[in-house]
Amino acid sequence: MMSWQKFLLAYAVAALVHAPLVMADEADVLNVNAGLTMMHDNNLFRLSPTANPAALGLDGRSDTVTQMSVGLNLNKMLGRQQFIANVNFVDSSYKRNSYLDFQALNYDGKWLWAIGNRWTGDLSLDRSETLNTFSDYTSYRNRNVRVVDNQRFSANYWFHTSWAAVLGVSRTSVTNEQAFLEDSDYEASGFNYGVRYRPVSGNTATLRIKQLDGRYSKREFNVASQYDNGFSHNSIEADTSWLLTGKTQLRGRLEYLERKHDHFASRDYSGWAGNLDLVYAATAKSSLTFGYKHGLESFQLQTSSYYEADELNLGSRWEITSKISTGARLGYGKRNYQGAVVTLPAGFQQREEKFTRAGLDLGYRPARWLELKVGTNFEKRNVNDDRFDYKDRVTYFSLNAQY
Repeated sequence: MMSWQKFLLAYAVAALVHAPLVMADEADVLNVNAGLTMMHDNNLFRLSPTANPAALGLDGRSDTVTQMSVGLNLNKMLGRQQFIANVNFVDSSYKRNSYLDFQALNYDGKWLWAIGNRWTGDLSLDRSETLNTFSDYTSYRNRNVRVVDNQRFSANYWFHTSWAAVLGVSRTSVTNEQAFLEDSDYEASGFNYGVRYRPVSGNTATLRIKQLDGRYSKREFNVASQYDNGFSHNSIEADTSWLLTGKTQLRGRLEYLERKHDHFASRDYSGWAGNLDLVYAATAKSSLTFGYKHGLESFQLQTSSYYEADELNLGSRWEITSKISTGARLGYGKRNYQGAVVTLPAGFQQREEKFTRAGLDLGYRPARWLELKVGTNFEKRNVNDDRFDYKDRVTYFSLNAQY
């Protein structure tokens, strides 16, 4: 039986889709949006080709997911102050595996503040609620929704037309519905400071030092498995957004980080991380993006404390006409798991994995307020342990309206 939340959501979606006389305007302070997406995932649980779903208590590999959403978008200027807010309620229903159904409340809000000509900054908060991907979470019969909350405050003091001193504080909270030892719940708070350069061109370059202290939760302190209860995460970071030519923009970040744990130094790691994105807009209606990312991410088992990741991505967008658009994506990456806290058996190799991704979508906008989109995404993972190999294909259709 449909719950009252689902009934209201379905009614809101239907009302928006059947109200063509009201149109969204970029100058509107407040806009309402609604969406309906149907997805078919042919390997929802990311099972290896040799896995038997029945032996894992599963009713097959595939499922069809229906997502309905309704939201509000606010963008308001009051003098030199700008207020931006987005609130979105999403209902996800699984045709075959109904125990995975969940409703998510996602939002982000930002106050871009300014005092005089020298002080600027922002106060922001955001929340995202998603189902943990089964590529890493393998307790298949337990729904595990992950919630990430962030709060941030930053201030810039422009002591020169192009130079500013920056200071910020932040807090992050990550909670999982079920215990997830590899990427446990935690709360972290800290501060950052540095200097920013912004010439009259509008390009920016920032150098900052960041310090965070965190506490793990929803897991017991364990000496044998070296599961700690706290950590520090400190780094020095440089980032930039720079328009190289009238058509080419460079966005990049380079960071040296150190993660240390309160009691178990064998879990510590350090090194370089960052990303580089090059965006080329050949015309006003077409763009090509090339990206590279290198990361160090916590992933705690007895056989690993973190993994080192490298990714290459290529994407394109093209507005064929005022009503038709298309996009394509290609990706390749690898992960190397490191930081074992136990002696590995002879001949046992640390986990290594490679993945490829591809995607294609086609959008049609019969009216300015309405967009229909169809698409497909493909992913393949190869691991030096065949139990973790998988292939997955998702096809989808979506309908989105905004007023």
